[in-house]
Amino acid sequence: MGLFDKAKQAKQSAADAMAQAGAMQQNAPGGFGTADMPGMGGQDMAAMAAYSAKVNKLAQSGLEAPGVIHTVTATGTPDVSGATMHAIAVTYRPDGADPIETTIEQSLLPFQLEGLAEGKPCTVKYDPDMPTSTVLQSW
Repeated sequence: MGLFDKAKQAKQSAADAMAQAGAMQQNAPGGFGTADMPGMGGQDMAAMAAYSAKVNKLAQSGLEAPGVIHTVTATGTPDVSGATMHAIAVTYRPDGADPIETTIEQSLLPFQLEGLAEGKPCTVKYDPDMPTSTVLQSW
């Protein structure tokens, strides 16, 4: 058996093992491994992935705009890192546009809540293609 034959056999063995593992996850009680399964700390893995994708997109291509914080409300329980999801009602004004009111869903650590208050000026990062997709940049 030559080197390439061994590589092909190893590749097929790996593919078979992955297929078997996927089948085991699908057949496990409670849907082990499904996207809506609670992760560590009871958090929804699909929601965590969507939040992470949003934050990464805004970090790369979001635009900054000045705003004002109206309310800050905890909406979840602390995750494994100690961060808790918060709903933060803000109004911000994109450059050359009318003000936009939105509620930002953002995970914050306890020390990040310091100084976060109603009426306080802030900077948001928003998606120009979806202006209500925002994160609190600074306050």
